[in-house]
Amino acid sequence: MLLLYAKARSDIFQQLIQIIDSRVSGACLENYSNLEELFQRLHKPRLNIKIAVFSIGSAAELDRLLTVRDLLADMRLVLVLADRDPRTLSKAHALTPRFITFDDAGVAPLVSVVEKMMGCQIDRLPSRQSMLEAAHP
Repeated sequence: MLLLYAKARSDIFQQLIQIIDSRVSGACLENYSNLEELFQRLHKPRLNIKIAVFSIGSAAELDRLLTVRDLLADMRLVLVLADRDPRTLSKAHALTPRFITFDDAGVAPLVSVVEKMMGCQIDRLPSRQSMLEAAHP
């Protein structure tokens, strides 16, 4: 499952959603535009959430996310930042993201990384046939 957060729905996120829906069969997306709702979701069981893509529009949003970084530890995190300020980047790295990109970088790098991450996730899932064979040797 892919967890998406963006306070303001940017063009990049709209494109990402459309591309993932069209290219990855069975992709399950959860979208949030409110940090409180995102935090509530993160406090629920999240065994099926493997990848999170967060678009961070302000220093305040990033600071709030840092308060729940323990809840993000078992996810592959991708950040889309609004600026390249060294302080912002330093704080963003505290969340231990797998990839950081920027609003002005376009959607191509983001889609490429997310597709590769989802492919790794999908490739690691056992096939239905192998699960049946394991259950009935």
